[in-house]
Amino acid sequence: MREYEISLGMHKKAHDPELNPFLILGKEKFLLVVQLIIVPIIITSLTVFFVVFIDPDISLLVFALVSVIFLLLGVIATQSIYRRMRKFRVTGSVIQDLIRILEIFGLRIQSALFPLFFLILIFSLFSNNAEEGSTLPINAILQILGLVLVFVGFLLILNSFLNHIDSYNQRVMALDDRTPDDKIRQELKDWGKRLGFNDVKIRLADLPPNYFGKLAIGSRVQNTVYLAYSKIAHFQTDGDSSIIYCVREMCWLSLENRPRYYLYYLLHNTLYTLYLAFFGLVIYSATSENNLIQESSLIFCIIVVIVLMIADSFIKAYISSYALLLELESDVEVVKVLSSEERPPEEIKRALRLIEKIDPLSTGYPGFKYRRNALMPNSERKTYWDNL
Repeated sequence: MREYEISLGMHKKAHDPELNPFLILGKEKFLLVVQLIIVPIIITSLTVFFVVFIDPDISLLVFALVSVIFLLLGVIATQSIYRRMRKFRVTGSVIQDLIRILEIFGLRIQSALFPLFFLILIFSLFSNNAEEGSTLPINAILQILGLVLVFVGFLLILNSFLNHIDSYNQRVMALDDRTPDDKIRQELKDWGKRLGFNDVKIRLADLPPNYFGKLAIGSRVQNTVYLAYSKIAHFQTDGDSSIIYCVREMCWLSLENRPRYYLYYLLHNTLYTLYLAFFGLVIYSATSENNLIQESSLIFCIIVVIVLMIADSFIKAYISSYALLLELESDVEVVKVLSSEERPPEEIKRALRLIEKIDPLSTGYPGFKYRRNALMPNSERKTYWDNL
């Protein structure tokens, strides 16, 4: 590689300041770091400190009660969101999630036999070597692994947070200098006021294919809506379809509850760091003479860790389902808002689900397929097994 190619590879393109409404930057980013990274680290550190150094019995008991509360919260939240998704032909079950978690734990016999065979083999070799007087550093390795696990959760939630920021900030690739005509802009401003916003500003933009097949990306800044509307969609559809796609995004913004979403994100990060930290402490205490957790409390601590893992799995199920539910409810809301004699509900649904010619890449994602399936009326289905 030539020197100038290396030099170019060391530079990054500065972001367009006009994209700021669609980015997480500055104060907002700092507050999210505090909420999603610093707070879980503080909670985990204080919990570990109290369990190890203050009063292990009382601290573990309180820790166990809190973990059960989180488990109930996760089950209730997940069951609630599954119940709301059933009307969109999307199924889900807390029982299915629990079975999936049990399979992850290795309780599925077919998956457990193979690693179990190797574990027995390794410990058999270790026992034989110990009798012969040779020592293998297995205990030392496990102790190091235990201590590393106490801190690895912090790095993993930081990596997850950075991925979230990158994904959010890449929703809009670039803005165009052109805007839709004045008639469309004025109509969108009127619809924005009906939905409770102060103003609506729209620009044409280059949008990457997204998971839910959205043709407009919106952001709310001090109750003003900033819309980035797909340049391809603008030139390949009529004005009425553009209104549908843009008002749908405003409906999405009116339904979105980011504080609640980040609250569950905070719970997930906290539970994640807690069970990894205590799992590491259990490994260290079981293999070391320095018992950070007393032997009498090890089994109880393992049970608490398992409860935390299950609770965290339900919280993650809620987080992943929330995004899909928000998209499905946005489709319902825009149909409700825009329906009139001139614009029948079925025409709106048809425009929302038939975007293959506009953005064929997005229509291949499962997220858009869920949307299209929910928008598909039964009357349009032509072929049944009984007819063949």
